[in-house]
Order: sequence, then C-alpha cells, then structure tokens
Amino acid sequence: MGFLEKMKEPGGVKAALVGHYDWKFLCMPRFPFFNKGKVYQPPPFYAYDETLSLFVSLMIGLQHALTMSTNIITPAILVFNVVMSYFPEIYDPALGDEQAANRERALDVAQYLVSASLIASGFGTMMQVSSIPIPFTNGKYQLGTGILSTMGTANQYNAIFPVILFDIMSRGFSIEEAWGKLLGTIMVCVWLEALISFLPNKILQRVCPPYVLGVTVMLIGVQLTGAGIRFWGGGVGCSGNPSATNPCLGNGDVKLGYGSGPYIGLGFSVFLIFLLVEIFGSPFMRNTMVIWGLLGGYAISALASYEGDSFVTTTRMKSSPIFTFLWVETFPIGIHAPAIIPMLFAFLVTSMETMGDVTATEHASRLCPSGNVHSKRIQGGLLGDAVATFFAAIATTPPNTTLSQNNGIVALTRCASVSAGYSCGFWLLCFGVIAKIGAWILSIPDCVLGGALTFLFANIIVSGVKLIGFDRIDRRTHYIVATSLALGVGTAMVPAFSSPGIGASAGRPNQWWPYEEDMSEGLNSLRVGCMIAVNTPYFIGSITAIILNLVIPNDLVDDTEIEIEESWLKGEKHDLSFKEEKAMEEAQSVVLEAEMDEEDKTITS
Repeated sequence: MGFLEKMKEPGGVKAALVGHYDWKFLCMPRFPFFNKGKVYQPPPFYAYDETLSLFVSLMIGLQHALTMSTNIITPAILVFNVVMSYFPEIYDPALGDEQAANRERALDVAQYLVSASLIASGFGTMMQVSSIPIPFTNGKYQLGTGILSTMGTANQYNAIFPVILFDIMSRGFSIEEAWGKLLGTIMVCVWLEALISFLPNKILQRVCPPYVLGVTVMLIGVQLTGAGIRFWGGGVGCSGNPSATNPCLGNGDVKLGYGSGPYIGLGFSVFLIFLLVEIFGSPFMRNTMVIWGLLGGYAISALASYEGDSFVTTTRMKSSPIFTFLWVETFPIGIHAPAIIPMLFAFLVTSMETMGDVTATEHASRLCPSGNVHSKRIQGGLLGDAVATFFAAIATTPPNTTLSQNNGIVALTRCASVSAGYSCGFWLLCFGVIAKIGAWILSIPDCVLGGALTFLFANIIVSGVKLIGFDRIDRRTHYIVATSLALGVGTAMVPAFSSPGIGASAGRPNQWWPYEEDMSEGLNSLRVGCMIAVNTPYFIGSITAIILNLVIPNDLVDDTEIEIEESWLKGEKHDLSFKEEKAMEEAQSVVLEAEMDEEDKTITS
C-alpha cells in the first residue's frame, strides 16, 4: 500500500504521517548491570516493499545517514592530508606565506569535496534502492538492487589515490590538476564494473568466493588502520618524522610533535565514548556510535587547551558560506595512464565487495540469497555502482559503492523498507548542501578524527575475517588465505619491500623494475602502474588469492572431520578415541564405495 492510499483510509492521515513503531526499543538506553535477565521485545519487521509512514521513514533514514557519514567524509580528508605531507615544500606553512596559502587552498578543496561527496552519495543511494528496468532487455536486466542498499564514498580507494596523486604532482601538476586527471581516469575505468555486472553469477562466484573477498576486505582494513593511527598521533604530515622540531598542524593552534600526550589522550577519549555507548547506549546510539564518538571527542577538545592554545578553531566555520552544491569547485579533466592498471583492479575489488554487500542485505531483509531474482539484484547492484561512480566523478567526487555497515541497522531496526533508503538519500543531500557541516568536519582536530578512523578501519578488518570464515576453512582455503595475507600484510608493514619508483625515487636502482633514461613514456607509464599496484597490499593479496583459487584443485571433503566438528559445536560427543575415529572412517568408506558402485551401474546401463 502506497503513502497516498494510506492517507485515504479511516485514521489514515495519522498512520501515513506518524505510523506505529516501538520507539522505546530503539531509543531507550540499557542498564545491563541493573536489569540482568531482562528480555527486550523487538519491533515488528517491515519488508522491503512495505511503505513506511513519513516520520518512521525519516527517522530510520536518519540513522542510516548518520552511520554512513563518517565513511563518506573520510576519503577527501585522508587523501588530501596524505598528499600535502608528500610535498612540505609546497604546503608547510612554517616555510612562508605562500606555503600557508597553498595549504588553506587545499583544505578549501577538501571541504568542498566533503560536501560534494555527501550530495553524490545521496543521489547514488536513491538510485540504488530503486530497481529501474533496462529498456529492450525484456526485464532481464535492471539498474539498482531494489532493496535497502545504501551508497557512499568507497574507502578502498584511499589506499591508492594518494600514491597516484603523488605521481601526477611529481610531474609538475598542481593538486587541482592532479585531481582532475584522477577523475578522468575514474570515468574511463569504471565501465569495467558495468561489464562485470552482465557476467553470469556462477562465474563471479567461482572467481571470487567469500574467502577471497575476505582477504581483500581485510587487507584494505589493515592498510587504512595504519593511516588512522597516523592521524591519531597528531597528523599524517608529522608522522614520518616524530620530533618536536616537526610539529603537527591539524590540531587547531596546538602544535606539538607526533605522538605527544595531549594528542594521544584526545584520541583515546573517542575510544572511551565508544565503550560507554556500547555498554549503555540505545540501539539507535550504538548503530551511530562513530558519530557520537566524534561529537564527544570534538566537545572535549573544544573545552581543552594546551598552554593557552586551543585544539579547535572556528575560523573556517565562520568564513564558510551557509549553502553549497556540486561544481562550486571544478577541475580540468584528464587521464593519467599509469593509474589505469591499479584503478581497474580497484574496480574489480569494488565489484567483489558489492556482491557480498547485496547478499548480506538480502539476508538482513529476509530475502532469498539465491536464484534468478538474487542474480538480478547482484547485476543491478553492480551496474548501479558503476553508474553512481560515473556520476560521482562528473560531480568531482571519489567513487561510490554499497556500504556494508548499514546491513547491521537493517537487522537491528527490523526495517528493510526501501522507503528508509529514499529518506537516507534525502538526509545525505541535506548534510551536503549545508556547507557549514563540511567546515565543521574540517575543524575536527586530527587526533580526534584519528581515534574515530582507527576504530572505523579496524571494523573493516573484522568484516574481512568474518568473510574468510563464512565457509568451512579446509587445508586448501587455509593455504590460499595464508599465502595471500603473507604478501599483503607484509607489504602493508614494510612498503619499501615493493615501493614504486616514482617522483624523486624514480632513478633509484634497487627496484624490481628500475627506471631507465631511454625508457619510452608508454613503457614508463606501464612500469609505474604495475609498481603502484604491487605496492598496494589489497592488490597483491587479492590477485594472489584469485590466481591460487583458480589453479589449486579442490580437495575431497572429509565427511568424518565435518561430523566431528559438528558434534563439538552441538556438545553431543566427547573426544573420539583412535578406535572410534577409525570406525567412523571405515563406515564413511563403505558408504562412498556403495555410491561409486551405484554410479558405475547407472553409467553401464
């Protein structure tokens, strides 16, 4: 029943505008030390095609939007801070007024990209929760999943964008020109994901089973958690040389060396707020934990000072306009050839992740994660990812993808209605259009932001671990995961193992593919692209997992081992003696021989 139909019924105006929902369940704090044994009755379940009242839709959508917002704002802030740390001669304000002006200009661009990313994510979410039939395909293909799949700025690109921008800027381009070349490369490479969306689902599952996707997601989290720690200690720019003579610049008027006590303490306050919310918070607060941690850490840092200097300054918020929109800042579009190889693989990884996210959303929405309808949702989700990313690039923002953390909200609120998805897109548009929100985000001290980002990125690691354990881990899976993580985690811990020879280090001889002076521009572009890719932990780990998964034959399933493990989980059996285990194996052999004999008879007849 639609919204207008609800209003026409007796008492329908109140039902359509306010509706019925157990807000006590959603908003009431819990007191675990005083209400032991108390069981909370969950609210009713709302199906994916059920129309919500306006108020319920807005409130559930707000919860999704708040949960996503930290993910969406991170890439612009992280990437631009890392890039500025690569070029202190251009962006270090201690070197002069010109450098200080360059830094402020770069932060202005980052502030705009925060707002633009929120707007693009809002439009992307509205498109993805729709299921728009593609003309002339007889309903076989669609755009969007048609379920509550929220879209936001993808964090996996944070691992490669700083290196790509560094390579472009090392060739004499400004940060605005470098960003334009990056956007143009995205517009070209994103259509790989569109092509993947039309492949049969069986092929995709054969190439990328859950544990391969788990390796990818886990390595993305490992690399990004290191970036979060660099923010937590005071900032990315000062983390490479932690000393009092190299102060951190992103913490208001307080300029201390990396790892100073006040920075660590403020970052830890965010973790403490997370703990309090997890223990005492209502379901609404626990789902939006990262936002409350940021708000609490910001409030503490605003009240705190160090030797009279403030951790928070309001200059940017005062000078910012009230409203903004897309294309307030524009960039000269181009293509950077060395970025094509790592970018293509990044979109392959995004496709793998989207498949897992859509399947998880189906589980949370009580929909069957198999069959033709499931395959159609996967196809629509992948195509929706590609179209949303192409629009995001036109809108000057980083790529978009489905966000997995919102599946937890679907499960907890028991609301899978796409009405909440449209409301979520509406809230994201509002957050982006209000420019003061972007200015406030840029005023958060790096150490406070680092505390939140470290926790957020560590959650990505846990998501990868869950995917690796989605199916039973046998010897073959164990070997593939171990080999892939060895290369991926090793590269994340010691980047010099395969560091790309770009910029000033291009002529360094100790590289696995050294630069040569007579090398053509095309060959050098291929060299740089390959080296950036191999130096990216999730690239080297994922490509290893995919290749090994395709070339290593499957082992025969040991039914005896599975029965023993199941008996342990059920608590039905004690440890088996040698004789008992031998008897089980012999029984399994008899059954297997009987099945083989029956198969031979069938073939003969």
